[in-house]
Amino acid sequence: MKRNKAALSRILVIAWLIWALSGCAVTSHQENNSMDRVKVDTSSGVLQNRFPSGPMVKGGGGKFRIAYIDIDEYPVTGSMLYYVIESLKQDGWIEYDSLPMSADNVDAQKLIHWLAEQDLGPYLEFVSSANYYLAYEGEESVAQSLRDHIENKKDIDVVFAMGTWPGTFAKNLDLNVPLLVYGTVDPVRAGIVQSAENSGDEMIWAQVDPSAFTRQLQFYYDTFPFTRIGMVYNDEIVAAIPDYERTAAENNFTITKVRIGKLESNNPADQERYYADLKEVYRKMILEDKIDAYLINTDVITENDRMEELFRIFYEHKIPIFVQVGDNYIENGAFMLVSPRDYKGLGAFVSYIVGATLNGAKPGDLPQEYTSSPYLSINLDVADTIGFTPTFEMLLSSEYIYTGEKQEGSGEL
Repeated sequence: MKRNKAALSRILVIAWLIWALSGCAVTSHQENNSMDRVKVDTSSGVLQNRFPSGPMVKGGGGKFRIAYIDIDEYPVTGSMLYYVIESLKQDGWIEYDSLPMSADNVDAQKLIHWLAEQDLGPYLEFVSSANYYLAYEGEESVAQSLRDHIENKKDIDVVFAMGTWPGTFAKNLDLNVPLLVYGTVDPVRAGIVQSAENSGDEMIWAQVDPSAFTRQLQFYYDTFPFTRIGMVYNDEIVAAIPDYERTAAENNFTITKVRIGKLESNNPADQERYYADLKEVYRKMILEDKIDAYLINTDVITENDRMEELFRIFYEHKIPIFVQVGDNYIENGAFMLVSPRDYKGLGAFVSYIVGATLNGAKPGDLPQEYTSSPYLSINLDVADTIGFTPTFEMLLSSEYIYTGEKQEGSGEL
């Protein structure tokens, strides 16, 4: 399944022009739903005048050095990191010809290792020996290595943590260097920061969007009204369950929830057992709980080649699969994603935060709230399977449209 975007985009633009010239009004898709938001403008002089963020040489010589903590090779966080790196380049902090991987195929640890081997210019560098996947290296080993870098070698200026587990882990270490946390669903409920307006610790910053997932589920409900939606998750906060429950209460539909243990093993037997159990959970949700929609939450299925088989039972019963985060799910057989994160825009925002921190700003003084402009991804083959006909307006506003054809294009209208 590939993104077939360029040809379809041209068709839609032509159709739009014909429609517009015929006198029909086109109303923006976002004007009719809860996803219409305004995001932080990091290019405005207001923030930059208060917190300078331009490239500067480290006082005393050398380069600023960044440590990176992630969970594992998750495509979503890899893409998010990709756009932070590209924005750091655009802002002048680093220089390189091109990255060795595309935005939708990023292993974050491999990317950091590659960056650590490059001469990125005079301002900053990434540290290969301070580049961690918690799921594989374990908290004890990572904590020991980070403490050695910070307390003994004194060669880390910023710790960049991607995700809820890395963020809470790094915060609890109390490392006494700036900690920037990105890629968390709800850093406030997770206890990383005190609120969207106040970090609660001058050394800690986390990106916050308080209503991203309530808006997302509202859009799904408005598009395909359901009475009972299923969700399987391993962490209530990471899966945005409190936000989704608030939307359900406001719209009088039910969430059928099942909590399972997270797969943290590379052992093939453990993986087969995990996915067999998950398939049974799905079967019960459909046949016994009578769900009429399903939302796939973060971290439940981490292998793309497992998705087609696991999704099949839903489509045999004409049940749509919505996605919390990750275009890879749509490409591999889910129905629809309204992404709560604009990775490019967020990348520019986070690059600004990194730059301001290196210029001497306290992370806790920097703005944390960024409300993304959402984008829509849809799988047309799945829409056909479940009997859903997307409106012209929906197709026109889609960032990515997936079909069974093997053609790839630029896709953005």
